Amino acid sequence: MLNPHYISGFVDGEGCFSISFNKNGKRLPEVRLIFEIEVREDDETILREIQKVLGCGNIYRLDYERYAKWRPHVKLKVSNFNDISQKIIPFFQKYPLKAKKRYDFEKFCQVAELIKTKQHLLAEGIEQIRSIKCRDSLDALDAHVQWGTTEAI
Repeated sequence: MLNPHYISGFVDGEGCFSISFNKNGKRLPEVRLIFEIEVREDDETILREIQKVLGCGNIYRLDYERYAKWRPHVKLKVSNFNDISQKIIPFFQKYPLKAKKRYDFEKFCQVAELIKTKQHLLAEGIEQIRSIKCRDSLDALDAHVQWGTTEAI
């Protein structure tokens, strides 16, 4: 079994927390949260181990034939809202991300909370989600880091 802190670090480098909108002819767009990790096919074993620890998600094979020098990839994808809210979010709250990706995760959590409270079904909620999605991670980083100082590490 993989160490959960290892998984958190791996996701900091290779993972993605995305917020997307899908217009399917409805008055308001559908909001989707997706967590995914994509790696080369020869690293599929690690994805399967992460999938076991998280207890959710599907693994897909990706073939990049149009890019001659690219090797095939595999992707662990979680898009089911219950899995995201009950497994993915609690996992990364318990084993926090340490790098820039944590700001994407924070936005992901804010949108999940709006979905949980059905705000995504209102025009005001959609605008709030758009605002959260468009907020630059560097703005969040500026709020937590004092720039222009140098110290030995």
